[in-house]
Amino acid sequence: MPTHSLSDWDLQEILNEIATRPSSELESETLEFKGYSSEQALHNAGDLPEELSALANHQGGVIVVGVKAENAVPFGNWDQQLAGWDDKPDDTAIRERLRGKLRPASVELHVKSRHLRERFYIVIGIAHPQDTLVSTSGGKFYIRDGRSSRPMTPEEVQLAVKSLRTYDWSADAVSCSALEALDPVALEEAHSEFCESRQIGPELDRMKFLEAIGATHHGELLRGGLMFLGKEDAIRTELGNHEYRFLWKTNVGELKINDVWTGCIWNAVKRAKGHFNSCNRIQAFTYKGQQFQAPLLDPIAFHEAYLNALVHRDYASVGMVSVLFTSDRLTVASPGGFYGGVTAENIAVHEPRHRNQTLAKILMTFHMVDRAGAGVLRMGLGSLKYGRSFPRFTETQGTVEVSMEAQYIKPPISVLALNNPETYGIAELLILNMVVDKGVAPIAQVLNGLSKLVGDPWGSAQEAIEKLGGVVELCGAQSGIFVRVTPRYKVFMQVEREFAPSRNSHKHVTLYKYLKRHGEASNANLRALLKHGSSSQTSSFLRHAKYVERAGSGPSARWFLVEPVSLPAQHP
Repeated sequence: MPTHSLSDWDLQEILNEIATRPSSELESETLEFKGYSSEQALHNAGDLPEELSALANHQGGVIVVGVKAENAVPFGNWDQQLAGWDDKPDDTAIRERLRGKLRPASVELHVKSRHLRERFYIVIGIAHPQDTLVSTSGGKFYIRDGRSSRPMTPEEVQLAVKSLRTYDWSADAVSCSALEALDPVALEEAHSEFCESRQIGPELDRMKFLEAIGATHHGELLRGGLMFLGKEDAIRTELGNHEYRFLWKTNVGELKINDVWTGCIWNAVKRAKGHFNSCNRIQAFTYKGQQFQAPLLDPIAFHEAYLNALVHRDYASVGMVSVLFTSDRLTVASPGGFYGGVTAENIAVHEPRHRNQTLAKILMTFHMVDRAGAGVLRMGLGSLKYGRSFPRFTETQGTVEVSMEAQYIKPPISVLALNNPETYGIAELLILNMVVDKGVAPIAQVLNGLSKLVGDPWGSAQEAIEKLGGVVELCGAQSGIFVRVTPRYKVFMQVEREFAPSRNSHKHVTLYKYLKRHGEASNANLRALLKHGSSSQTSSFLRHAKYVERAGSGPSARWFLVEPVSLPAQHP
């Protein structure tokens, strides 16, 4: 149940509890009691809008009216806290008058009177908006702090505003003149690239260009535009000290590059990519008679990681976008935590959320970032196709880091990926990375890995196995269902010990696919599916299969999948 509502049963349970102990013991971050003696007293209460503001700005919550404070009754006579009202209140009038005391008045507010224990109690529920803070009509903001409410500090208001889904720091205008505040070289380069990509003559007016890319609005320079093309001193004066760093450190601790600078994003991207190219090199390999090349670091993966750091960073606070290369790993860090419901676990599948929407649109105009939010998947492709693990995302102390493996190459995967660039996507490459060397992976492990990267793990797994063209196949045993390297590709995939499925492998796979499709099945269904001659044969087959379990008994029994993730005992 949402935090801003109470069922009759919940309210009855709360009132029963209040009859036996102090009401304050039941109050929480989402529940408050008020003892207003009448409807008029409620309307005159100055603290009620403050309490509603506090609840809304925290998690949302409920105020139950009709419960006296414990210090208003004789000690121990806790049932006297349940004052309630004799007459039924006007729910609509209460709701509308409360709306008039809150900003915005459109906040989700519910008022409902309940008749319990021979008295009327009023439940006032307020939701937690995702796109605005809630204040009193006087413009004051409150927050819930444990069991009580208090005014928000200016710092808390600023932090709360920055976390709203609709807040866009980069959309605010700055006081300086656009053409005076922008870096002339960066402006000309961006203007030239824009005109060339759209086949527009170079005579395009500079102010019209800035308006076209979203750097200005009605002639006013926006923070996003200044951050994108601004002069160092103008950025520092208007926006604060936003730094960039590129550090290349060898395994023995030698600093090859240690560059810290300030300035606009346009110049920062060029400078960072120049350092990246200094670190990177192309390596030549020969595998099974086939020659191929692979970079020490994937340029596409770096581009996506670095641009993601720039577009998603928290520009409302000073800080540094930094790159650290340590020979075997490259890490990009950006100030500001994950935003808009994105987490380290769901970042590859969550719909795009831009903290700085105006800046993001400017970068999209120059195809620096992707409109579809596919940057994380491209990062993954740039790693997986060389046998490197999927980039690792973490959030620590208000900073988001993405870490990618460097140098490490698995030739079998690279050869297959380079030979099938239009066919192999995230699912295919993930499966190859799971089975190379080992020869086999439990299907549950495959699906778990895919669940963080695609919307339909099982559908993607089936399609990927088909696209892999005989490199891998589904097989089964009593212990479970597995993806294994086929015998034909055993040597190519560097598998030393081949996984041998059971004699009834095809029946295990058939059973698994059926239950994946239908969810459950009866003994009769499965006897027909498996083409067994008798019910006892089917029962024995199912009883020994570790990846299914039964609910019920007799004709009404149903079989369901369970997903063991361990390898069978016969495999090392």
